[in-house]
Amino acid sequence: MNQRLLSLTVGLAFFMEQLDSTIIAPAIPDIAASLGVEPLSLNLTMTVYLLCSITFIPAGDRLASRFGTRTVFQSAIVLFALSSVLCALATSLPMLVAARAVQGASAALMVPVGRTSIVHVTPKPQLVNALAWMITMAMLGPMLGPPLGGLITTWLSWHWIFLINVPIALLCFLGAARSLPQIKQPSDGRFDLLSWLLLGGTLGTAIVAFEGLRGGHLDKLVWLVPTAVLALAYWWRSRRTPLPMLDFSLLRVPTFAASFWSGSLLRVGFGSLPFLLPLMLQLGLGYSPVQSGLVLLASGLVAMLTKTQTTTILRRWGFRRVMLVNGALCVVGLLVCALFRSDWGLGAIALTVCTVGFVRAIQFNAVTAIAYAEVPPARIGAATTLNTMMWQLAIMFGIALSSVVVTLASRSAGRASAVPMDFSIAFVILACIGALATPACLRLRKDAGSQLSGHQA
Repeated sequence: MNQRLLSLTVGLAFFMEQLDSTIIAPAIPDIAASLGVEPLSLNLTMTVYLLCSITFIPAGDRLASRFGTRTVFQSAIVLFALSSVLCALATSLPMLVAARAVQGASAALMVPVGRTSIVHVTPKPQLVNALAWMITMAMLGPMLGPPLGGLITTWLSWHWIFLINVPIALLCFLGAARSLPQIKQPSDGRFDLLSWLLLGGTLGTAIVAFEGLRGGHLDKLVWLVPTAVLALAYWWRSRRTPLPMLDFSLLRVPTFAASFWSGSLLRVGFGSLPFLLPLMLQLGLGYSPVQSGLVLLASGLVAMLTKTQTTTILRRWGFRRVMLVNGALCVVGLLVCALFRSDWGLGAIALTVCTVGFVRAIQFNAVTAIAYAEVPPARIGAATTLNTMMWQLAIMFGIALSSVVVTLASRSAGRASAVPMDFSIAFVILACIGALATPACLRLRKDAGSQLSGHQA
């Protein structure tokens, strides 16, 4: 089996899923004009996509255990391509929203099932490198999404931001046919429909609250009340289910717990970076969309190159030291972004962002790999589901938090529009949240994950 092709195939699917979550943003005015609706009403297309892409994640493990990983992965790819075509053919807002819902659901099945396949078939000494190939490609998605969406909308039409998925999906389908294994890991429980509905309701109401925060509508916080009620109902139900959809007992595994907490807290900050930084560069510092897009593109290219260094760095220093020291550098990187001002110049800002992209890529490669150091093969699917859902929620929370902080900072000062200081406050808060990841890394043993890294403590 071609393991490099497997990592690239899953990484390309991950890239497509991440790209589609952000590429629509610059095209919203054109889509609204074409469909004859208000631009703000198209926020529903982004909300529905995110809701379905998170809610359907737990279903992937159950479907793969019954039908096989390759079958589920390829079916999800086909469904994603077809729903993308339906998005491009949409003539009304309800049709577009429905197609985006199918897109989100199929995206939720692609990545966790693909990542589970990589972990199952890759020997542990090679797992860090295999996951690095996958993650690095995925990191380009949210960075390329906004500038690519703007360019496609300007030069072609908004329909092509969806049609571009078709050739990417074809490559993923062919790659899966040649490299993806057909694994049917037995599941020791049934699909609990009630738990899934409670979980979906929890996420749905939470997303409404987050989207309200992102728009500066603090009255939307009232949605956190049904979120809490549904979450408690899900917790009560999961306590009485032999195999809960989100298996939090995995947090008793030290290496998985370090991955879970460290990855989630850092993603609050870095998940919002592709959204917050372009706004700061354009609205706060006066750069053009093309210039801000080039900065993010340079950072993404640096992240692509970083994958070749992660394995060497982990072998030399080990997971614990790398996650502690490099995690601190990630926090420093967010703090430095808070210092950006017009007198820096675009070159210095681009160099700084590229450096931040380097340490971020190393950290996320390490955090993703160590999650599977001590997880038994039978629970790899459950571990992937739990981590994927929490990391997606962390990104959403980071975007909502940074948006409301910038809005409140500018309004409290009586300004009609945001200035660099407003964005700086958001970066500082995100850095403080990222710093909370340190205790989780401190609990790791010095030889944690040595079978993956080859490091001798």
